[in-house]
Amino acid sequence: MPGQNQRPSTKAELVRLKAELKVARDGVGLLERKRDLLMAEGIARLREARAQRRALTADWETLWMHWEAARKQAHSARLGQLAARVAPLNRVADHSHPWMSTRRAAFQLTPHELDLLGTPSEVGIAPEQVRGELKSLLPPLLELMALETNVRRIAVALKRCHRQVNALNRVVIPELSAQRRRVEQRLEEKEREAIFQVKRLKARSQ
Repeated sequence: MPGQNQRPSTKAELVRLKAELKVARDGVGLLERKRDLLMAEGIARLREARAQRRALTADWETLWMHWEAARKQAHSARLGQLAARVAPLNRVADHSHPWMSTRRAAFQLTPHELDLLGTPSEVGIAPEQVRGELKSLLPPLLELMALETNVRRIAVALKRCHRQVNALNRVVIPELSAQRRRVEQRLEEKEREAIFQVKRLKARSQ
């Protein structure tokens, strides 16, 4: 190892190196358990999101067919003019909260009554029915959005955890181990030198 990175060859430094090695190895164990938990949670949320997306896709296709039928009954341009006057939906509130090393997503839309596009004579009943169906789909859509956001966040946390484990196993622990061996060897050399000096002094005094 480069000299600038070498630790002093003292017993106190050897104790510190052993303590740092223990912390690093314990850290690997904790990170590996964390990685397993993230993996299990990510797989569970991914399966749940896939099932919910399939169900919502079927509901959305039904809604789209109803909307196309409603457009045929009413004039599209007139529907657009009336829709432009309707108040927009409330903003989606983000209630994400910390979970392990990431944030668990949770979205909420404050419910409110939909304003009518117009009178039944202007637009008919079908567009309002479609809007009602769309309103009922908003909560599961938000839930799906939260699920898929959590899957992405867990994937990022999992990659970060994997990099940390690799850094400890491939860089930090090998470097600390090498430093410990070097200090131990240097201390053994010093001890042998001291013993040799003592023996030589005894030989001179006799």
